[in-house]
Amino acid sequence: MNTALHKQSSPNDRADMVCLGVIFGAAGVQGAVRLKAFTENIKSISEYGPVTLFGREFPTGKLFEVKILHNVKGGVAIKLEGVDDRNMADALKGTELYIDRAKLPEIKEEDGFYFEDLIGLNAKDHNGDFFGRVDGVFNFGAGDIVEVNLETEKGKKMYPFTEKIIPEVNIEAGYIIINRDAFEKTETDLEKG
Repeated sequence: MNTALHKQSSPNDRADMVCLGVIFGAAGVQGAVRLKAFTENIKSISEYGPVTLFGREFPTGKLFEVKILHNVKGGVAIKLEGVDDRNMADALKGTELYIDRAKLPEIKEEDGFYFEDLIGLNAKDHNGDFFGRVDGVFNFGAGDIVEVNLETEKGKKMYPFTEKIIPEVNIEAGYIIINRDAFEKTETDLEKG
């Protein structure tokens, strides 16, 4: 499975764009921001060209040149052209960075995909029974997690994105298989352990 980009939200008005990360604070006093990147290769963010920021400050989006500075706890420090002081950087907290999907490199593996492609797919159990839809893909530091909005039960549930728990992803047919029995067994073993 190729899992090059992580995605936190999928706004309808940004259907042709991919979220590269979210700003979670200022980094220093000269306008740098701390970014939680949703890419495997953080350095690639600056290779895509200008990014579009969407957030409180830019509800309709605004283009910025970006420069990668250095790693910080929980992400990477970046400099956005025109953001020159800590107050400006702090105001961008929660802002998401997007690029046009067409700028992404083509995936060479036949069964490859971007995490972005999982959003909205049907979630089926190992028997093929539908139980929800993929709401998001996250990485909080311990590995990739798929969030499913449950339809046959109440609420949402997060599943580790491992081959044991998610043995099949079929983008063309619009579904993923989640081995809920294996997940429940893993959870039970951890609780005992």
